[in-house]
Amino acid sequence: MTGGRYTGVLRVINATFMALAMLLLNIPLSAVAAESDDAALMFVEQHHLGDSLAWIGFQVASRSVTFATIVQKVGKVQGQSLVQDELQRLQPTYQEQWNHNLAAAYAESFSPSEMRSLNEGNVPAELANKFQAKQRDVGMSMKAKSAEMLKTFVEKVLLNAQAKLSQ
Repeated sequence: MTGGRYTGVLRVINATFMALAMLLLNIPLSAVAAESDDAALMFVEQHHLGDSLAWIGFQVASRSVTFATIVQKVGKVQGQSLVQDELQRLQPTYQEQWNHNLAAAYAESFSPSEMRSLNEGNVPAELANKFQAKQRDVGMSMKAKSAEMLKTFVEKVLLNAQAKLSQ
């Protein structure tokens, strides 16, 4: 067996034994998932990894027809400012869910102990390499978990910005 296959087989065996042990010990699987999510959420919040919500929202908003319409009415600088102000104002409404989604994405790729090591800063080289290698997976998972929420956030921002133009 090659190293990759061997590692994959070991992961399946470990997961099977873990599930079996939990059944035998009467530990619900949700408890392990909750521990993993808690460790990941702590990591996301302490390192401010979810703070990009407004910036990502602006990137999405600025590519919309509604944004172009706003800019056409009031100019580029004022239009950008109006949308950025709304993004900042509404961000707290969506930030908690954004952070939870990001934590869940990390929890899919890292164990609770790995998340704790990352959070504490004592990161072995192997874990640092894994962290770097898994960023694409985490990003794809985050996109899947948060695309609808991001769309709703940006739509609300743009509607509010348009409404302010009418006042």
